[in-house]
Amino acid sequence: MRRRLCALLLVLAQLALGGCALYPERLHGVERLLVVQALGFDRQDDALTLSMVSAADSARGEGPIRLSGKGLTILDAADGISARAADEELFCAHTGHVLIGEESARDGVNELLRYICRSRELRMDVPLYIVRGGSAEDALMKAGDSRSGAVEILEMLAASAPKRMGSAPPGASRIAGALESGGCALAVAIRCVGSSERGEEMKTLVLDGCGVIVDGKLAAFIEEEDLAGLDFLTGTLGAHTLQVRDGEGKLVTLRTSPGRTAARALRDDERKLVGLELAIALEAAVGEVDGRAALSDAEYADALAAAAEREVLRLAGRVVALERSLNADFLSLGERLSLACSAAERERAEELASSPGTLALRLTASVSISHSNDVRDG
Repeated sequence: MRRRLCALLLVLAQLALGGCALYPERLHGVERLLVVQALGFDRQDDALTLSMVSAADSARGEGPIRLSGKGLTILDAADGISARAADEELFCAHTGHVLIGEESARDGVNELLRYICRSRELRMDVPLYIVRGGSAEDALMKAGDSRSGAVEILEMLAASAPKRMGSAPPGASRIAGALESGGCALAVAIRCVGSSERGEEMKTLVLDGCGVIVDGKLAAFIEEEDLAGLDFLTGTLGAHTLQVRDGEGKLVTLRTSPGRTAARALRDDERKLVGLELAIALEAAVGEVDGRAALSDAEYADALAAAAEREVLRLAGRVVALERSLNADFLSLGERLSLACSAAERERAEELASSPGTLALRLTASVSISHSNDVRDG
């Protein structure tokens, strides 16, 4: 009995320490673990480049460790990295970010998604980023300096994502599920750019819209300036900044509060189901204004609200136009139509949803200017 108990404890200890199934044959002590916190994937022709980076260790005064390797498969590339890091055990269970280069994403993301979702050491919900205009290897190897690197930058970007697109960066399992159910999905896009910090020239990562994946391949990007329109349409409705002209032609900056988007069935004169109406309702406060923000003047306030509504519809309309051009329902309009119509109309709703380009869509916006934060307005 004691022998069985000892064997069981040994197995549990191995499960606790053996976090990276890429290297099951090697188990070292905790002090020899190299904790990988970001992975990058790039495929060109038959070669795959795998990149791995750790965070900086401020307690020891050590900078990030950056490693990369090539192979025919992910495991081949990982073996090459493992051979060069023979003194340390690569530990991947704490990976919090996965990057794929734009060129590779255009060729297809299914290989990467399958690997993540089947991996024993990676979380299925690990966020997936598309490196716009570059490779994942460059983003991970070149971002930051000797004191901090890509991991620290990605952590800051992930924290700011809900404020710009209404939700956290989509994880691999969410993207894979969306592709399986609807044939399209969205993924956060980043770009590696030059930066000057602490008087040094270096590379950093910035958010740069989001990628639209259709049938497993990157098809287009939603620009950063249009993410507010995406948020208005999907109904998560975070806080956004809008710039409009008031009735006097002065520039006004508005800050919207989280609102709601109601989906309603759209019918023709004969009451036949033809599409969907999305009604966007927001409240906004005046942040800055070049002139006066006389909200006590009803005519001024109405003109300002009308200008804000036109801007909301402009931003949302650009996203709808992209969806129509791709003939891909990344806004889940078909699903929302099914929920908005009666049970007797479900067959008709499915018929409309099967061809997003023929689905009639009406957008309406209602913006209420609640107050002004400009001190000059009293």
